Amino acid sequence: MRIETDRLIIRTINPQDHDDLQEIILDPEVVKYTRYREITTPEDFTKTFEDHFLTETIDTFGIEAKDTHKLIGFYEFHPENNVGILTYALGQSAWGHGYVAEVGQAMMNYGFESRNFDKIEAHYANLNPRSGRVMSKMGMHDLGELESFTFPTGEEVHVMAYELTKHDWLIANNQDQAV
Repeated sequence: MRIETDRLIIRTINPQDHDDLQEIILDPEVVKYTRYREITTPEDFTKTFEDHFLTETIDTFGIEAKDTHKLIGFYEFHPENNVGILTYALGQSAWGHGYVAEVGQAMMNYGFESRNFDKIEAHYANLNPRSGRVMSKMGMHDLGELESFTFPTGEEVHVMAYELTKHDWLIANNQDQAV
């Protein structure tokens, strides 16, 4: 799969992406609030890379900058009961450029048109409010707090949720809902 936006290429992750993706995932600031925060060694990353990121049965995509042809992040759907729960991460050098919202629009189209999801959800830690703002820019609606937990460091985290239904996406894109 390959989708292009103005500045980015969204594509299948391949073996040549190992080092770029390892740099992103082994950066504790990047994965601080994601499901990948417990991957802390190159060995752990390589196992996850081979078992997860290179598996063709999942919806995980690399984000490549057109100008440098460097992998700058990833975007993925975790399907559950016809709902696509998304996860994304960008390397720190790609922060603040609007890339996640740009990719998000293309991936919403993919999720609703190609994967035929009824709904797309995203979760973020309240300690990372920029993620919530990006979800809003992608047209998602704030659902409020999903749950809370405490990190071993004593830091309390509130997991916030956003969603976009296919119905709302169709209306926002002036499309007729298929019968």
